[in-house]
Amino acid sequence: MKEIRIRENDANQRLDKFLQKTFPALTKGMMYKAIRSKKIKVNRKRAEFSQILNTDDVILLFLPDDVLVKKEKKITFNNRIKVVYEDDNILVVDKPAGLLSQSAAEGQDCLVDRIRSYLYQKKEYDPKAEHSFAPCICNRLDRNTSGLVIAAKNAYAAREINEAIREHHVHKFYHAKVEGHLRSDMDVTLYMKKADTKALVSLEPQEGYVKAQMRVHPFRREGDSTWIKVELITGRFHQIRAGMAFLGYPLAGDGKYGSLRRENMKLDAYRIVIDPIEMELEQNEFMK
Repeated sequence: MKEIRIRENDANQRLDKFLQKTFPALTKGMMYKAIRSKKIKVNRKRAEFSQILNTDDVILLFLPDDVLVKKEKKITFNNRIKVVYEDDNILVVDKPAGLLSQSAAEGQDCLVDRIRSYLYQKKEYDPKAEHSFAPCICNRLDRNTSGLVIAAKNAYAAREINEAIREHHVHKFYHAKVEGHLRSDMDVTLYMKKADTKALVSLEPQEGYVKAQMRVHPFRREGDSTWIKVELITGRFHQIRAGMAFLGYPLAGDGKYGSLRRENMKLDAYRIVIDPIEMELEQNEFMK
């Protein structure tokens, strides 16, 4: 028998979701059967799959040890990050171009692991003390995009920031260098669909495509290129890269979307503004 007491970071989620995240060897079928047969209880009472867990709830699991092995959370001890803002709930960090936001394979260096290492060394995160939660990022940037990323230190912050993003209360601004001479501001509405590692773009609505909106402001010429500021209204996959290329102004050096220039792509998330939300912030605008 295994006993687990729910900590604050594990509260306010469904029992089945918590168990899936905590015990990867516990299959859905075995878990649901165990709940029905009362081999998994909450506070010594019969549990429900969709039961919302509260802080200090106690889960009892009468299951074999080999299916109750927790997912190992590794610490890389690489805490090289540039912190722009920090409080008790969130970090805003400046991701360099070339660094993955999240790892795609075991052992790859990424921003998430660096943030966890940073908080571990500050004694603000202990992977052995947490059941299902680990510090996470709330917005992601492509590997070759630099700029500001919001990270949540706890589950409360992750819920608040992710909800703010869904409700369009988080506003993201980018600098980019595009080919050609863009002479005037543009309010852009396109329709996009992710296809493997690229985004497909259409001027008109199509099945499977979603609306992509952004505001574009040219602010400096550089030879036969233009530096632009972009405010994303929606946050679609490769929205700036694919959208600007579709309009005839690919990002300089972005070979995936048609640029033939042999230079590094310049795309930088330089500013984030968060509308007032329930979670208190010492400031709501962050800039590099």
